[in-house]
Amino acid sequence: MQMDEAKQLRAEWAAKGSPPCDHPQLLKEYYLGTQTGDKVCTTCGEDFSEAEWRAMQGRPARS
Repeated sequence: MQMDEAKQLRAEWAAKGSPPCDHPQLLKEYYLGTQTGDKVCTTCGEDFSEAEWRAMQGRPARS
């Protein structure tokens, strides 16, 4: 997902009152075609660093 698409999703989610989100699907985030290393929730647009999404999956962060 492009970074600007994620930004738009976050704005739309905020307009809905920012209800809780279980982040059912995360996609790689891109900026101008280059991976940022983050993942983005396709529902609310929240972005997660590699360490954050690994922790969500119960996997240790890379060292």
